[in-house]
Amino acid sequence: MDLSEFELIGRIASKAVGSPRIETGIGDDAAVIRTSGKIVTSVDTAVEGVHFTSDRPAAEVARKAIACAVSDIAAMGLGAGDTEILVAFGAPRETGERFLEGLADGVVESAAEFGVDLAGGDVVASPVLFLSVTVIAHVGESTPLLSRSGARPGDVVAVTGPVGGASAGFGLLSGVEAPGLGELSRDLLIECQLRPQPQLAAAPVLARAGATAMIDVSDGLNADLGHIALASGVGIRLEGKEIPIMAGVPEVAAAAGVDPLSFAISGGEDYVLALTIPEDRFAEADSALIDATGFELLAIGSVESPESDCPAVKVFAEDGSDLLAPPGFDHFGGSGADSR
Repeated sequence: MDLSEFELIGRIASKAVGSPRIETGIGDDAAVIRTSGKIVTSVDTAVEGVHFTSDRPAAEVARKAIACAVSDIAAMGLGAGDTEILVAFGAPRETGERFLEGLADGVVESAAEFGVDLAGGDVVASPVLFLSVTVIAHVGESTPLLSRSGARPGDVVAVTGPVGGASAGFGLLSGVEAPGLGELSRDLLIECQLRPQPQLAAAPVLARAGATAMIDVSDGLNADLGHIALASGVGIRLEGKEIPIMAGVPEVAAAAGVDPLSFAISGGEDYVLALTIPEDRFAEADSALIDATGFELLAIGSVESPESDCPAVKVFAEDGSDLLAPPGFDHFGGSGADSR
């Protein structure tokens, strides 16, 4: 590395914006942060060769890592504000100074974009590039928080936006040629893959409107709703024709020789929110979401009593037949349509 560890830390510290909550921040052995109420915290890690490739720009790599980490607090029903991040990153010793500076700048810029404060972290030499982001959100006792375990039979299953775009974007970046795809659609799908948008505006609105369980769609709709089914002890029925598929996905799926629904259900990395909500609260939540974000809440299925001791997600075709949905991404068990 052309920059020393401490020069790199100093560069980050000089650009990071402080917060009244951070009594001692970057540059000491530990951060000292004032707090009250509850702390919601999460850790997310991005690794070269798994989540991104080495040819991507440094700032893009940093932004995606932080966006994915921040999305975890959105899944709990929280928005921006009163949140710190700690970022640890490692890089091979031969990594150039320009890339390291871009990575540092990307961390600072992304923290500002998502309304979080950079409180510290770590810098190490590593065989591969990685970023590990810890998110710490401060909430009052009365702030509604969501988990995966609150879904109940009769709830509506919904999402905050279309799915499949990130997986299709990954396919395009991996060399899939889709001749019928327009340039605008191509750019949008690649943007879905490279620049995820955590649902920080939508999350607290849905928590206040009565959502019973929520998760961000990172590993695929099938896998992530499966987490809710398992934690809540319920079954989840999805109507295949109601699942909103991002524009351009059918063209990419056709070029790849797969069903577009597999991109939508199993691709992952869309980072929309999937949630359950009582049927009599759906209209209120939809209206509140439109007011806050301009986007509708999209119903895609329902919560049911489990058919066995193994709660599961089932996807049904328009004729009522049960579609065999491929699994989502699993770091130790393989992947569905994606291969992060």
